[in-house]
Amino acid sequence: MSDQATPLKHPIRYRLEALAARLMFALLGPLSVDKASAFGGWLGRTIGPLTRAHRIADRNLERAMPEFDRRARSKILLGAWDNFGRTMTEYAVIPRLEDRVTIEGHEELAARAREGQPALLMTAHLANWEVIFDALRIHSKPITAVYRKANNPLVDEMIAEVRLRGVAGLAPKGPAGARIVLSDLKQGGHVVMLVDQKLSSGVEVPFFGRPAATAPAIATFALKLDCPVFPIRVQRLGGARFKVSVEQPWRFAATDDHDADVLSAMTRINARLEDWIRERPDQWLWMHRRWRD
Repeated sequence: MSDQATPLKHPIRYRLEALAARLMFALLGPLSVDKASAFGGWLGRTIGPLTRAHRIADRNLERAMPEFDRRARSKILLGAWDNFGRTMTEYAVIPRLEDRVTIEGHEELAARAREGQPALLMTAHLANWEVIFDALRIHSKPITAVYRKANNPLVDEMIAEVRLRGVAGLAPKGPAGARIVLSDLKQGGHVVMLVDQKLSSGVEVPFFGRPAATAPAIATFALKLDCPVFPIRVQRLGGARFKVSVEQPWRFAATDDHDADVLSAMTRINARLEDWIRERPDQWLWMHRRWRD
């Protein structure tokens, strides 16, 4: 027998984070939705501004929206931390959010579902983006969600457990996930993609006037299959109440220059994300390193 210790499958830190998350779920689960959400908001407002992520968020906001002075930025970011904290603790009560979500503009998407026609859905990390899954499951059809795995695989398993109750399936970002998406779309499935995060190997697309590495997958799928893209926006109306707005679908025309087609499509998508964020900057995830510098 070797005297070399067998490495742990997961680092101790991962296990402690997962234990803390499960303990939080156990404590918050019995609370009312409003109390669980409010507790998360308090945590976010209290702890968030003390972190390194707050400095990243402040720099992002200052460069993206220079019209806001320091005082205005502080107010926006406090709201962003409140929203982020609420979103995290709302995982514990997400099955009970169904009757707190109104949805509008979903009729054409629902018609495509009834007819077995495919659809791509684009959204962003605004408000509590997780409520989209249940809203569409109820009013249209279960969807396949493309997602980025959490750094901690144990926490990732917990998030997947929550999401699986409201979706048709999960597709991790990457080649394996792309195959799942293509298969689903070819069978008339509906696929949602959060398109506002940085992708190191993405294409450079303007976002708030600065080049941003952007995942081109949604444009590639849309062009390849001539599939409509439905922009879907989530807004937090106050506390743990939400509105999901399904906008009119877009179609992107393919030419002989695929790269230019993708850039054009992603430029339009980023511009729409900007519109949403400018309207409610306190509900976006500014803490993410969206730009290279």
